[in-house]
Amino acid sequence: MKAAKAQGTNPGRPMYLLLVFCAQLILLYWLSRRVIGALYLLLHLLTGSRAVSISIVSAIFFPGTVVHELSHLFTAEILGVHTGKLTLVPGSLDESEVQTGSVAIASTDPFRRTLIGLAPVYVGIAVLAGLSYALPILDPHWSDWSNWSAWTRIESHLPLLVVYLLFSISNSMFASKEDLKGVVPFTVTMGIFAGAAYVAGLRIGVTEEILAKIWDVARVLVGAIGIVVAVNTMTLLLISVLVDIIKRWKRR
Repeated sequence: MKAAKAQGTNPGRPMYLLLVFCAQLILLYWLSRRVIGALYLLLHLLTGSRAVSISIVSAIFFPGTVVHELSHLFTAEILGVHTGKLTLVPGSLDESEVQTGSVAIASTDPFRRTLIGLAPVYVGIAVLAGLSYALPILDPHWSDWSNWSAWTRIESHLPLLVVYLLFSISNSMFASKEDLKGVVPFTVTMGIFAGAAYVAGLRIGVTEEILAKIWDVARVLVGAIGIVVAVNTMTLLLISVLVDIIKRWKRR
């Protein structure tokens, strides 16, 4: 019992995991941009059409687009900010940058604007954590994967569906330039207030129970993002190999 208590009261462990989590998010952001770019390149090499390639990429990441835009919509509604037209399909395919979805949101104060703009990130993380938690539960269906008859059962494909959703949502959850409007001024302002409070000697005490909760949440988040990073890394490697093969074949 003493050992368990010591683990729960050690402030270094939650902070260590939170730092790992932040590093994972940075890596995931980099991977998501690489994966989307590599996938578009692969499809463009295969089809030779920009419009077709963008349409296929948009279809692949459609579940992520739904989560992204609905996160904006529901957060705005909860915060009492008026919303307008919701779009879940790409606009003009001839533009240099194509929006896969959008939702009209009325102007509001910097605080609510920041929460709305970053909604896809924290909602996406929560969804990824839930899917990652469900994946081990569904894993026993893969124990007899070599038996062809096992794949005729619908439930045998659930783990593949979860992996696909992890892939789609993780590559669509990061905020766009439009989403980040107002975030920087708000962050700077909060940083100034936090710095002033620290200099003034204001400290927030953290109880053992809170540390234990932070530890539990951090472990779940690190595990979830770790799975997503692994999926995206393997996908990027596979796409890169296919792109290299196609380029070599076309040079013949």
